[in-house]
This record gives sequence, C-alpha cells and structure tokens, in this order.
Amino acid sequence: MWFRIFLLGVCFIDYAQAAYDPEDILKLNAGLGYQYDSNLFKLDENINNTQTNKMGKRSDSKLEARLGGRLDLTISRQLLTINADINQISYQNFSDLNHNDWNTGLTWNWLIGSTLSGKLTANTSTRMSSFEDDFLSRNGNSVLDMQRQNSLNWQGTLQLKSSIAIIASAGTTTEKHDLKEYINAKSDVASIGMQYQSEKGNFIAARHSWRKYTYDQDLPFRAGFKEQTSSIDIGYAPSSKIDINATVGLSQWESSLNGQSQNTPQGDLALVWRATSKSIFRMSYGQSFAEFTSGAGRNLDQRMNLNAKWLMTERTDWTIDFNRRDRSLEIAGSSSENDESTDSLRLALSYRALKPLTISSYVQAEQRKSDVRNGNYKDYQFGFNARFDY
Repeated sequence: MWFRIFLLGVCFIDYAQAAYDPEDILKLNAGLGYQYDSNLFKLDENINNTQTNKMGKRSDSKLEARLGGRLDLTISRQLLTINADINQISYQNFSDLNHNDWNTGLTWNWLIGSTLSGKLTANTSTRMSSFEDDFLSRNGNSVLDMQRQNSLNWQGTLQLKSSIAIIASAGTTTEKHDLKEYINAKSDVASIGMQYQSEKGNFIAARHSWRKYTYDQDLPFRAGFKEQTSSIDIGYAPSSKIDINATVGLSQWESSLNGQSQNTPQGDLALVWRATSKSIFRMSYGQSFAEFTSGAGRNLDQRMNLNAKWLMTERTDWTIDFNRRDRSLEIAGSSSENDESTDSLRLALSYRALKPLTISSYVQAEQRKSDVRNGNYKDYQFGFNARFDY
C-alpha cells in the first residue's frame, strides 16, 4: 500500500524538475498499471475453479506498481550497464496471489584492441509462474508458484577483415520453482560461426551450436536431451523502407529418456515495412523449440505474427498485434502428440502526455484449442498503464 502511495507521489512531481533526457547516464522510471483478466487461471469453459479460497471465480483484477532504473558507465573503451526493476502486484479477489516480481542485470560491452569485441551479460529474475498446462502440481493449478531464472551469457566477435568475422557465444540458464520443482531445469549452450557483412549492413552468417538440457529431478516418463543445430542467418535491406531477416537450420537432438535421435527443421522469416513516415508493418513466421519444457518431450512451436503501428500524432500511436502459435509435443523416435493452437489479438493505444510521461491502454482476446483434455480456453483482458521517466 505505501509502495503505491509513494509511486503516485513520484509520478506527479513537476516534470520540469525531473529534467528527463534519454542521454542521461542514470535513468529512473516509475509506473502504475491496472489489468482485468476474464480467465486468470486459463481454465476450460467446462471447468470451474474450485481450488482457491474464492470458489467458482475465474476472473480478477490486479494493480501493479513498478520502480526501475538503469545506469550506463563508460570506462575507457568499455561500456558497463546495470539495470534493475521491481513490481508489486496485488489482486482484488485472489489475494493469496499477491507477490513481487523483480529483475536485475549486468551487461559488459567489452572491446580489446581493434579486432576483439563482445558482450557479457548476467541476469537474475523472479516472477509468478504461468497457470497454463499446470497439470502435475500437487496444489492444483491456481496457487502461487514463483519462478526464478538465472543466466550468464557471453558473445564474442573476432574481426578478420572489415567485412568478415568469426562469431562465438556460450551461456547457461537455470530455472527454479517454489512448488513445481519437477520442472526445475538447466540449459547450457555454445556456438561458433562466421559472418560476412557488407558496407550497407546486409549480412550472411553460418553457425553451429550445441545445447545440453537437464532436469534437476529424474522422472520415469521424461528426461533431458542433447542437441546440435546448424543454421544460416541472412539480413537484407533492399531499401530504407524494407528490412528482411531469415534463418534456416536443422536441429539434431537426442533424448536422454530413450537414447533415440531426431532431426527437426527450424527457421524464421521476418519482414519490416516502413510504408510511410507514420505507419510501420511487421510480419514474421517461424518454427523453433520452446526454451523450457515440462513434459516427456519438447514443445515445437510454429509462430506467426502480424503487427501494424500508426503514429496518429506526434504524441499518440495505435498498435494492432495478431499472434498465432501452433504447438506439438515432439518425442524422439515417435510421432508428434498433443497438437494445439493459440490465437491472440491485441489493440493498444499510447499517448505521451508529457515528455517523461506515457499513458497507454489495451484490450486483448485469446483463445486456445487443444487435443489435451480440458485444455481449451478463452481469455479476455484490458488494462491501463502510466510510466514516468526521470
């Protein structure tokens, strides 16, 4: 309560006193948000919520208070960035879900000589776990489970010539849950490749990557996997109005459950079209595995996104966004199982009331059709947000 009162006071400080400048070394922000969700627990239409202290209710509203900051430090030729934010989330009916989300990160953009450069990033975050497909939790699918992720990632570039470079990366990510400990997992990745980039910024890169995925707990029906992926990335801008990016690859992975292997194509195509000075259109379509999974196999997602943004005035813009995800469960040596499709449509309005103050609102509809029993749902949301930068 006092946290939200404090934020309200911060947001109504005279903006002239804040002297906001995007080029500031230290950037701070505060925000308030409201959201109504008609189906908070992503329940099937034929299923009633009987697992919380508010029997029968499916919908709820929440208030969110946010504080965040970023510090950019230039030390010689190195750039160090520190960022942090915390969100206090309070629900109107399901008060047992009240919690704090937070995220902190440290990024070092490093440079050695004239040929070696890269980035080292460390990040830790905690948030409420999704209620979607929470079938195995001992406490039902509508209790608070906090999910924590820790990651450390390194990227490096060795410039052989002005247009040719060797690129490499390595990283590790862990995911931990307070209640759903059966899906605690670790993902280790590494890659190496070569890239050619023209004077105009167009590029082509060939890359080979390795990945090892392990669960903290071994279960009879699932295990981790090892994976190698070969891919080609292409970026091309035929004009100042159009950007095209494409990725084509093949994943070769082996399940630790049965020792069998499988080849799975992966790829992505993205197009950006700046039709006018006030309108931007984006389209993407691709197929790839989900980062973390909770079942016997791996979730293979086919995704499509259509996005349009219209700058109605210097202060006001509209955005419409459509997403479709077709998901199948891939088990090495077996056919796909549990097909499902999820569609969402979102309309958003943003208004810059003052230089440091942005007010936004949105409405969203989402629907999933699934082969999983009681896996279908419909969900409607609307919300309002205010963000103050200073």
